Amino acid sequence: MAHEEEQALEIEALQSIFEEGKEFTSISNKEFTIKLLPFPGGEEENHVQVTLHVTYTDAYPDEAPAWALEDVGGLGDEKLELLRQRIEESIESSLGMAMIYSVAEACQDFLKENNQKELSMHEQMMLGQAEEEGDAEEEDEDDEEEEEPEWKGLQEKNLCPESERITPDAFAAWKAKFDAEMIEMGVLKRDENRSRTGKMIFSQSPEAGKDNGYNESKSELLVYDAALFGEDDDLEELDDD
Repeated sequence: MAHEEEQALEIEALQSIFEEGKEFTSISNKEFTIKLLPFPGGEEENHVQVTLHVTYTDAYPDEAPAWALEDVGGLGDEKLELLRQRIEESIESSLGMAMIYSVAEACQDFLKENNQKELSMHEQMMLGQAEEEGDAEEEDEDDEEEEEPEWKGLQEKNLCPESERITPDAFAAWKAKFDAEMIEMGVLKRDENRSRTGKMIFSQSPEAGKDNGYNESKSELLVYDAALFGEDDDLEELDDD
């Protein structure tokens, strides 16, 4: 089949798919435009659009047609470049056969994916501010979530049973036993001949013993044994002075 015949058949098929005069506009037997919308049936609001302008070459469809995008609406430069790339890919994969419907379908799919209302400068600024506030709130929530496990762990930490807790009486008993062991080892020793301070005398008095829970019959003091730590010489020098 000659190229001209294939081209004529494709144009006839396109005219049956796209509404003549509204979507499809014939310029010549080799040139035409197709207006594309995300939802041409009106089932949803269209925020973007584009018109595909096609011109057949003599060797089409064995080679790519000349094409351009016109009447672009709602697509920024970055998205428009992506749409061009999508068209090129569709053409390259369809060489050797009628391809304009496939190209138009690829364009329409892209428009559906990017059918978003174009924001004004003020709307873009407000949206950016809202996103920044949202990010700040997420960071605060993340900080709270990081702190919560530690606080929760301390709050729910189990205390030892009350029966196992150390009481003043239990500590006093342990202290007495500990002191006795230290005396037996020679670390501490009894010394009734050393001069006593007023506080020592008071603490050993019968009345003080009643208040502090000490045995009245005991008047021994536990004193530091300086000899065990090599400090006797220092003490003798102080006595000589």
